[in-house]
Amino acid sequence: MKKHTHVITLGALAVGLVFLAGCGTTKIAYKPKATSAPAATASVALKVVDERPADKGGSTKDQVGQIRGSYGIPSSVKDSSPDVATVAVSDATIDALRQAGIGMQAGGGKTLVATVKHFWMDGMMGYKATVAVQYTLQDSSGKTLWTAEVKGGAGGTNLFRGAESFTQDMFENALSDLANKALEQFKSDAFKKALG
Repeated sequence: MKKHTHVITLGALAVGLVFLAGCGTTKIAYKPKATSAPAATASVALKVVDERPADKGGSTKDQVGQIRGSYGIPSSVKDSSPDVATVAVSDATIDALRQAGIGMQAGGGKTLVATVKHFWMDGMMGYKATVAVQYTLQDSSGKTLWTAEVKGGAGGTNLFRGAESFTQDMFENALSDLANKALEQFKSDAFKKALG
């Protein structure tokens, strides 16, 4: 009878650990490109706004997605910071601007508004992390001079991985993809013309 109780205890512990794996918090961060950037030939102010849908991090700002257990029941994945979406998008955008030869300035001149529309990871066996940002370049009066929607994404599976490290890796890749695509936009003739 003692062996039977021991097996039940170990089984309950294993189930508990599986549930805990989906309930932890992550520390998502953008990792800047290691390459050197060209000298800045222009500058812009940056403003980042969080407009995610209420059910996808808009109401609970630290929630960045969900991981599903073997029965398909979702568990929230949260970051350690409620500002995760705006900070990570800001860091990726600043790096893309820097790679395009555009520096940062505070106040005056033109402002690049980065509106976070989507910052979420979900799936079942395969997962996808997506970061979608609406970029709008405005003059000092708030008039729109240029706009573009940029999406970064990454896919993968979390087999044999913890929810936290898996989520961090997925968003690191999605943010890198966002920065690469934003760089293309910031190097475009249309953006350069609007920036003046």
